[in-house]
Amino acid sequence: MQRDELKEILQCLPEYKSKFYYFRDRYALLLLRLAISGKVSKQEIKKTPFSKLLDKAVVQAVLNQCRERLVSANDFDAYWPVSYECFYLTLGVWGSKRANDFLQTSRKGYNLVLQLNFSSKHDVPYRKLVDPFGLRPFELGGHPVAKGELHTLAWSRLDIDLSSGEALIEEIQNDWIREALWARWVAVRQRGPNYYFGSKLENDWIIRYVDTVLRRYEAIWDEAMLAATLWLLREELGVRKVFYHTHASGAKLKKIRNRLPPRSLYTKLPKRFCFGETDEVPELLTKNVRSVARMKVLGQARFHDLKL
Repeated sequence: MQRDELKEILQCLPEYKSKFYYFRDRYALLLLRLAISGKVSKQEIKKTPFSKLLDKAVVQAVLNQCRERLVSANDFDAYWPVSYECFYLTLGVWGSKRANDFLQTSRKGYNLVLQLNFSSKHDVPYRKLVDPFGLRPFELGGHPVAKGELHTLAWSRLDIDLSSGEALIEEIQNDWIREALWARWVAVRQRGPNYYFGSKLENDWIIRYVDTVLRRYEAIWDEAMLAATLWLLREELGVRKVFYHTHASGAKLKKIRNRLPPRSLYTKLPKRFCFGETDEVPELLTKNVRSVARMKVLGQARFHDLKL
């Protein structure tokens, strides 16, 4: 995006901070809610791209609660289990008006960043066991994490074109869990204190933190991040067509040459969310492209796509 396009989006969402509740497989309910207009039968859902979501236990629970044979979007919105997690969503900016391979954007310009941040349920024991002095050992400063007191579990970077009603998910990424798991690995194998990004971590405490606090987030962070991203795009910005990089094409378009991102985030995750695979190129990537070489790269790229 150009700076003025990003500014327009941020003006629609001033000082954005929203609670986002999540439990395992809630994305299935969210997708079905977005896909349904009026009341439909289970057989009608089977004819849509979201048919495989009917196998999810949370979806079966909703269908079993419905006294009628027909189900509505509100039915999927109303289901809540006993236990769930609360996150805070915030927005950030990533990019530059100049081309810069380090930024890993598919075109020159800016991305909107959606940050998935922990709530106090995590932060209170985290500060007690790991970070009483606020040194934030599991955050990497060069990445687009939230500022202030919030701690960012994960984020997505988005290139958006409101005029065409489409968006490209550039990446979904997590530093926190990876860094914490590495700190735990070290803690198990050494006797002395664990010095990590300027923080002195007690081995017993870091093991306790990971095993009793962080594990619940390890299991859901990726689907929670993508679910929050689709919710923001559709509900807050009205975007109906979402593209997502494939592993190989994404690395090529973003010029990632060395350490590639985890393959599962560009294969298993979009497939779980009912994305299809296409050779259609997002319109936003073809605007003002004059380079023959660039057009050739775009012509050979493949993407995941989802219509909401």
